[in-house]
Amino acid sequence: MLKSGKSKFKIILCVFSLFFCLTSLHAEEIYAAEPPAYKEAVELFESGDTVRAIGLMKKHLQEHPDNAEAYERLGSMLLRKGELDEALNAFDAGLKVNPRLHSAKTGKGFALLRKGDIKGAESTFKDALILNPKPSMTHYGLGLLYEELKDYENAMIHYKEGIQKYKSGRQ
Repeated sequence: MLKSGKSKFKIILCVFSLFFCLTSLHAEEIYAAEPPAYKEAVELFESGDTVRAIGLMKKHLQEHPDNAEAYERLGSMLLRKGELDEALNAFDAGLKVNPRLHSAKTGKGFALLRKGDIKGAESTFKDALILNPKPSMTHYGLGLLYEELKDYENAMIHYKEGIQKYKSGRQ
């Protein structure tokens, strides 16, 4: 078991960052068509310059307020930085533009979990599972949530389901 909330949060951030990178790989055609500010923000984020990446992504969104994926990426950046309320706002803005954006739902679930809103996180993760063609990360989030509740049976069910989905190609 994890020893502290900080340890859990670090693991959540690492896994969510991995999820962010994996989901970004299948969207390369979309990425290629994005404006330079968006691309630069993503590159800065991937290189670890989260602060500058956030500034550029916010600038991009001022010019392109209908870009749901940009809101999701901004939410991921803010989540990594620990700015949970702002991350939630970004995920919600992305979901307002595209209510079926499963990566924003999953990101919102992680932000709610980090804030300690267990019920909200559970509901959001479950909603994300319905939308998500690649649900392994969402199952991982539910596993963490049930572990936090000391419901180890459900935690193991979701960890195993996430591994099974990942192995079957449904990351």
